[in-house]
Amino acid sequence: MVSWEESPRYLQAFSGQRSIQENIAQEIMQESTFLYDEPQMLLRMELREPSIYNSILEAIANGANKISLIADRIHEDRSKCSKYLQVLQSMRLVQKQSPCGESPAGKKGIYTLTDFYHIFWYRYVFSRKNYYALLGAEQATAEIMAELNDYMGPLFEHICCEYMRRQAAKGKLPFVPLHLGKWWGANPLLKAQDDVDILAISKDGTEGIFCECKYRNRPMPMEEYEDLLTAAKAFPKLKKQYFYFFSKGGYTQPVIERAKWENSVLLGIDDLYKKRL
Repeated sequence: MVSWEESPRYLQAFSGQRSIQENIAQEIMQESTFLYDEPQMLLRMELREPSIYNSILEAIANGANKISLIADRIHEDRSKCSKYLQVLQSMRLVQKQSPCGESPAGKKGIYTLTDFYHIFWYRYVFSRKNYYALLGAEQATAEIMAELNDYMGPLFEHICCEYMRRQAAKGKLPFVPLHLGKWWGANPLLKAQDDVDILAISKDGTEGIFCECKYRNRPMPMEEYEDLLTAAKAFPKLKKQYFYFFSKGGYTQPVIERAKWENSVLLGIDDLYKKRL
């Protein structure tokens, strides 16, 4: 286990004695702090044209995840954006992801930031710096906290995915997956686009684990339980299908009863952080 002294400097800036809101207000939103301008300082040290790269990182952090969307957002040619993205990938600030089980060379790939603090910083601090300066650190942080669940959604998926990797390494999943990650694409049953937060596929391609991750304060309702079962029907070749649910806010009683009957796995925050053996 990594000690506090060996942990990333981002984490060392935070105090375990303060709330998340207090840490953000005091360690990110104050101009004199290390975290306030660190991502931009990194680019200034490494690149000659940091402004265009900042714009690309801001665009990705705010949901523009394809070259066409990034180019439109920053008003640049797609060919130039592609070159800039290659640089950011070489710096490991950006990565290109493909749907689970599909070729990285496919056309469905999307761009994401590799560092979750950078996502936070470019989404809030960089995008709204002038506005937040007028609000002041305390009020700006209050606004950020009101939106924090939206930011935490993808991060929670990542945490749950790491949990599944650990369980696989311990032999505690129905099988050891060859592919594990997020999936998105067409669902023939819905005749529309669909997604699975975490999909695991066995080496022989006959078994699949489907996971739904919800970072919300309310219990997961039956509708969201059924959404995952519907998404799984886009994979008829996966004859054996298993269902895992992760919910910060727990589950409604009908979901608990149905999961028991269908042998679905219901997990909460505490399950993710039990002592690792």
